[in-house]
Amino acid sequence: MTEDSYTKVSIEEIGTNSSNQRVDNFLLGKFKDLPKSKIYSIIRKGEVRINGSRVKPHFKLSLGDKIRIPPLFLSKKSNLSSPEKGLIEEIRGQVIYEDGEILAINKKHNLAVHGGSRVSIGLIEIVRNFGKDYRDAQLVHRLDKATSGCIIVAKNKQSTRLYNSFIRSNQIIKKYHCLIHGSWPKKLNNIRLPLKVNKNENLKKTIVSEDGKYSATNFKLIKSNQYFSLLECSLETGRTHQIRVHTSASGFPIVGDLKYSSMTLNSDMEKRMYLHCSSLEILEKDLKITSKVPNSFFQPFEV
Repeated sequence: MTEDSYTKVSIEEIGTNSSNQRVDNFLLGKFKDLPKSKIYSIIRKGEVRINGSRVKPHFKLSLGDKIRIPPLFLSKKSNLSSPEKGLIEEIRGQVIYEDGEILAINKKHNLAVHGGSRVSIGLIEIVRNFGKDYRDAQLVHRLDKATSGCIIVAKNKQSTRLYNSFIRSNQIIKKYHCLIHGSWPKKLNNIRLPLKVNKNENLKKTIVSEDGKYSATNFKLIKSNQYFSLLECSLETGRTHQIRVHTSASGFPIVGDLKYSSMTLNSDMEKRMYLHCSSLEILEKDLKITSKVPNSFFQPFEV
């Protein structure tokens, strides 16, 4: 894009490449220079219509659907948010697995997975700048900005649909490691709580609620002392902030979690949230991707 411009209202018919894709992901892929917040705004306001009807962002497109796309202002200023070459090379160096369909990245903490109203550049925008073969890259799943570790990126629309189906059918097993405050009870092997996202606060949080959705996490104690414990966590469900809420609600918040804990870090500890996605196992592909747990997670147990 070389100059500011307005697009016209357009009606597009959904083809095979976009069938079964969420409408928000379809628009995010089509208008990569638009802020994510703008995409969700035009959907929420009903400016985007499918076969003449308003839809939610998660609406699945079908072959032959007619999608109305409103006029959009495309600004050359958005190019100013392109990632710098040094950042692109840094993230490229964190690729821990790649094949023709996906790549897996060992995401550093404090890096958002996608840009938005408060973040101009995220992991997916950086990956799309790897080269022409990565222009249609999409996130298969997400990690919180403060969480480090394994994350899978699909390289094209076909692999996006395939790996999304793996997520829906529980074919991807996720394991995390977390460092928590307190001495974790050895017999506490699983937590099952109903969770829902509290949308009544400016700071979005997940809370335990009787009318929430079922959630389950399995825990394995790795190390423990009087003040800290290191846990391996296996997800049975994938609710927002699930591990963070499960540990906090049980009285053992994750170290460095500013949203679900009021406890402070020791002065000699790395300033971060101590939650790390350590492995992703894709059962259908007989593939396991691993990321080493950072040394800082073991620091509290060193003599």
